[in-house]
Amino acid sequence: MNTELFIVRKIAFSNSRSFSAFIIRIAIAAVALSVAVMIVASSFINGFQTEIRNKVFAFWAHLHVRPYSLADSYESSGVYRYQDFYTKKDMLPDARHIQVTAMKGGLLKTKGDFDGIVLKGAGDDFDWRTFSPYLKRGNLIGGDSVHAMKQILISKLTADRLQIDTGDKVVVYFMQQDKAPRAFRVRGIYETGIEEFDKEIALVDIRVIQDVNNWGNDTVGGFDIFLKENHLFKSRSRAYFLTLFGGLLDKERFAELNKDPIDELSAKINSDIHTKNLDVMSIKEMKPGLFDWLDLQTMNELIILALMILVAVINMVTTLLILILDRTNMIGLLKALGSPNSSVSKLFLYYAFVIVGTGLVVGNVVGLGICLIQQHYHILKLPQESYYISYAPISISWAWVMTVDIGTVVVCLLLLILPSRLVGRITPVRALRFK
Repeated sequence: MNTELFIVRKIAFSNSRSFSAFIIRIAIAAVALSVAVMIVASSFINGFQTEIRNKVFAFWAHLHVRPYSLADSYESSGVYRYQDFYTKKDMLPDARHIQVTAMKGGLLKTKGDFDGIVLKGAGDDFDWRTFSPYLKRGNLIGGDSVHAMKQILISKLTADRLQIDTGDKVVVYFMQQDKAPRAFRVRGIYETGIEEFDKEIALVDIRVIQDVNNWGNDTVGGFDIFLKENHLFKSRSRAYFLTLFGGLLDKERFAELNKDPIDELSAKINSDIHTKNLDVMSIKEMKPGLFDWLDLQTMNELIILALMILVAVINMVTTLLILILDRTNMIGLLKALGSPNSSVSKLFLYYAFVIVGTGLVVGNVVGLGICLIQQHYHILKLPQESYYISYAPISISWAWVMTVDIGTVVVCLLLLILPSRLVGRITPVRALRFK
């Protein structure tokens, strides 16, 4: 029979109203709360980063192939459509889908107002399946070529600003005086929630831009490449390391560790295409501010994790010290009956195991329960104009949940070794006289 474990179970799980049982329950609740907060916070930040990145990729693709002079411009000049990497799909094994596109800046005018707009051309290979979740009302561009060239998809932000809706007529004027304005009928209204895109981009048939620019059917503005790989950013462990210790590294080492898989794939595909006329850029390179902002969320996550672990550790150490003081008479009695210091120390380590173990179970149930409820019902809302999404997204990583659990156990138990050794300094005579 394990005497120490028997004593701990009788005190911790008894229905008595003893001070020790009360303190243990408070400690269990504190550990459970810390674990639950860590799970929820990590799942939210992971989900937030993943959701925003997926939105950007779905609307804007992972990589863009453009003429060198137009790498940072919305105004397209032509490039030959039937490039080898486009016609020979096996030339880029990392690509899931390649589509042609073209961009053209203009002025969108309604009966009562006008605003700047950038037309994005969608060809017959456009990935409408990826885009369709963002269509709020109306329909996608379709029908025969004559009707398709008279249709336009605008964002909800643009529609609200100009007070137009599906079925309304709009006219787009172009900057060049020799370019005739084009009339469109609003076919549908989309919303990504990312203001950088929604306030500028409208989708039209690519043949509109080809016609305005006096291009033939074999000339396009560039290519959008969607990648097969899903894990396009650095691992959490590396992100944590760089956030905590990046300032201690030299610039070259930091730059090397800070590279994401998408950066390496971009360089690889640029090498595979092997042409002097085209440049390959990732959306991360084109919109660095957005992705840097997402990376900053890692710092918020680390602060929350550190605070919660600190709360759990302080609570555990305090609880154990209180238990030692409260059970001083019991310690003296056990020693008087011949129990060695190791046995008494083991008794309080069992207290720690009970507190941490029970707290982990309760914390996991509560934390994962909150995550699953939010994941399915989207109860917690966010202001979309500030966060690019209307609800708090959740992405549960079971490996990370296990890491949180194991890390909590290891940190708490390591820091509890010292308080548990204090019992070795308690003598039976003083303990039994202790009031």
